[in-house]
Amino acid sequence: MPQSIQLKLRKHYRLCIVGLMAALFLARCGFSSTPRGVDVRPITSLKFTARPDFLNRVQRQLGGNAADWSKNGVGYLVYRLPRDGDTPIFRNIEVYLEDSLKKQYVYDDFRSVQEVYLHMRQVFTTPGSGQSWKLYREQDAGAEKWFISFQEAHFATNHGMPMWWDNSPDIYIGVVKQNVFIGISYSAYFPSWDWSYTRSINKDILFAADVLSKAAL
Repeated sequence: MPQSIQLKLRKHYRLCIVGLMAALFLARCGFSSTPRGVDVRPITSLKFTARPDFLNRVQRQLGGNAADWSKNGVGYLVYRLPRDGDTPIFRNIEVYLEDSLKKQYVYDDFRSVQEVYLHMRQVFTTPGSGQSWKLYREQDAGAEKWFISFQEAHFATNHGMPMWWDNSPDIYIGVVKQNVFIGISYSAYFPSWDWSYTRSINKDILFAADVLSKAAL
């Protein structure tokens, strides 16, 4: 084997060893931005059954600022909460409504919010494709259920090489209330070491609960 190729292989080998050692070190001293302290009770404790005009009423509560993928009252809304200045944090609230009598699609090929729940749970608890989603907690009571998931701390890679330790909060909450599915997501693009993001998520949960309760009146 030519000496130049041997030198390249040795360099690549040394880089791999360094990357592996760094990964092991950070895995020992780092931690995931888990949803510890996130409280879903403001939504799970709500008692309501959404009427056919529910999404329209939610949209009015949001000042008409939600992206609307509904037809004849069936479908879903996505509302992106305002950013705090230039802080790279993205927070969404999703509201899906089914109507079993109309048999219309709520989302993609799903006709019920139970199917939407199962789909979102799979998406946000299955690692792969550079993602490290993991189920944090779940409660299943049949018609009403909820789960919380998060991305574990992991190495972001470039062409297979570890580049940086990603400990940024990335959390998803999914709740089914009768004929409604509510999704709340929080994605920050910087690490958080003081758990302050849980307070922000809990504020978003309270905001969503307030919107839902007023829309259901």
